[in-house]
Amino acid sequence: MSSQIQVKPAVNRLIKFMTEIEDGKFKIPTFQRDFVWEKKDKIELFDSISKEYPIGSILLWQPNYKFDNKGEIGPYEIDNSNNKDYFYILDGFQRLSTLFGCLTNPNKTKLKFDQVKLKKEFTLFYDLDEESFNMNTNKSLTNIPVYILIDTYAFLDYLDLLRAEVDDNEKSKILVDKAKKLSATLIDYQIPSIEIFGGSIKDAVDIFSRINSKGITISQDWMLSALTSSEDDNFNLGEILGNLLLDLREYNFGDIRRDILVQCIQNSFGKVYFDQKLEDLADRNDFKSVTYKTVESIKKSIKFLFEELEVIDRRLLPYNNQLIFLTYFFNKINEPNEIQKRKLKEWFWISTYSNYFTIYSLSKIRLAFEQFKMFVRNESENPVFYERSNQKFAIADLPNTVSSKSVRSTALVLFLLNYSNNFKKINHNEIDSLRVSYLKRGNTSHASVMPMLEYTTSSNDNLPFKYNKPKDMSYLFEMDNFNDFSERYFLNKRMIELYNNNELDEILNERMKLIIAAEKIFVEQLGITYNEILNE
Repeated sequence: MSSQIQVKPAVNRLIKFMTEIEDGKFKIPTFQRDFVWEKKDKIELFDSISKEYPIGSILLWQPNYKFDNKGEIGPYEIDNSNNKDYFYILDGFQRLSTLFGCLTNPNKTKLKFDQVKLKKEFTLFYDLDEESFNMNTNKSLTNIPVYILIDTYAFLDYLDLLRAEVDDNEKSKILVDKAKKLSATLIDYQIPSIEIFGGSIKDAVDIFSRINSKGITISQDWMLSALTSSEDDNFNLGEILGNLLLDLREYNFGDIRRDILVQCIQNSFGKVYFDQKLEDLADRNDFKSVTYKTVESIKKSIKFLFEELEVIDRRLLPYNNQLIFLTYFFNKINEPNEIQKRKLKEWFWISTYSNYFTIYSLSKIRLAFEQFKMFVRNESENPVFYERSNQKFAIADLPNTVSSKSVRSTALVLFLLNYSNNFKKINHNEIDSLRVSYLKRGNTSHASVMPMLEYTTSSNDNLPFKYNKPKDMSYLFEMDNFNDFSERYFLNKRMIELYNNNELDEILNERMKLIIAAEKIFVEQLGITYNEILNE
């Protein structure tokens, strides 16, 4: 690290941060992630401050050279042109954006602002009666905009109004005291910061990483964005990943974690991602070109998962490593042939049912990736890694209830979904979402689950029902065309008799036997030992 770098801890009042932001003392580097906090995050931040809890340090950087920056904090446009001693905000952007956006009086500031964004995202109130923060724009006198609390003259006017409008003197005094206490807390609240002077962006990231070991959050995509950001070619990894997430909404993967996308990029360089140092990748001449290609490969991988395996929602992806490995495949193979697609699907099902990425250690996952790479180079190879030539995987135990956190549950839901569609390919343009319904209301056992695809088309001849029906699917036993769809959903005529006798638990037991019998055949065809035992 350069000897010219200085690191200085500081503590300043919140009110000083607000003044300095308005004066243009802070800039937002372009690699900084866009503002993403939701309403609950903002309320929680102010709730913590009102209770005088710490909200973490702000990390600031003042380099010896200019860096490309964004010109907006919260809904306000910030002009830094008249301030030569500005800092870049490296960590704390979400917090400072929330504080500045909510605490700046829009009626007095000279800054330009987005009125729609201000009203929708940054108009925060404090309800003196309920003693809680909210974003409800009701006109109640006791629901005070928080920016008034730190504006001396506006606050005095508000207190006068409160005294005049509340007839009950005792209540008026209580409300005034509450308002004064919160106002004093906000004005006197202190925020620690760490100021870095000099050095390069790599130095700043290094310092950030060391601080992170003591509790400040740093994300992989932030670090790579910082290390690879360039004004020359407008490369901005944070923006690239943000746009990718928007594209992935089409496949219901828009909320997948950014660090998984970064791991896909890391893996694309030929070694398993946990063996790839971010700093080393950022120095590679081909980092940007590989990143652009990997982004397209991630889209292809998720499209493959969606259409070929009916992983139609991020929550149905059993393992993140499955996406990471598939991305490597599509980086090398633009259009898979039928043999490759068949083997990829077998690999997916085997790795899902066998707990492949759980039972293997990191060293074995390295070997698993090497085996997968051999398959990518030669389609005659098996993409599945076996420690021994005679090794046989065994299916994991099925938990008592359905849970998206359980790979075994997810495997069964995917099996039911694919089975109902005869394991045929689907078109993502026709599918809206997955709906999990139940044969018995309130029952979340596996035997009651009826996962179904909702089609965006107005009608679909392949479905025996309409989607305006309730989640309780027991009405299926009353349908005239019961025989047309019963086998696909593991239903039979005996269940109709049980339904008519109101023996719903017996229906579920009967159905579970059918499901296990079919799943056993499917799993054993993959070479996996099936030892599921039904509780009688």
